[in-house]
Amino acid sequence: MDKILGASFLFLWLQLIWVNGQQKEKSDQQQVKQSPQSLTVQEGEISILNCSYENSLFDYFPWYRQYPGKGPAFLIAIRSAVNKMEDGRLTIFLNKSAKQLSLHITTSQPGDSATYFCAASAQCSLGTCSLYPNLQLRLQTQPAE
Repeated sequence: MDKILGASFLFLWLQLIWVNGQQKEKSDQQQVKQSPQSLTVQEGEISILNCSYENSLFDYFPWYRQYPGKGPAFLIAIRSAVNKMEDGRLTIFLNKSAKQLSLHITTSQPGDSATYFCAASAQCSLGTCSLYPNLQLRLQTQPAE
């Protein structure tokens, strides 16, 4: 039992160190930048929202939509391995060399009126890289001898 608690404590301690390290990295790097600040389009037209980023390690780019009085909700995402992702009326175009992406909403409707956020994340951070991003630590109890 003591071994299990010790291992759990070590895992939590390492997790806290990682979180603190991530916070420092966030303050050292540029955030993503969106444009335009606001957009007005006629019903049925295409809405185009742009996003740029500085960190070349970013490899996952989700978009979120937030309606007034609600929390942000996931909308669509793209990984750096592709340069275009479609889902219904939504299309993301990614230009890795320019470090830019754009969200296109075809046939705009009144229900599309909301605040949109682009985000970016990386499997790797400066000096570290996870070769097995889906690997999870599992603690198993052993029968007492």
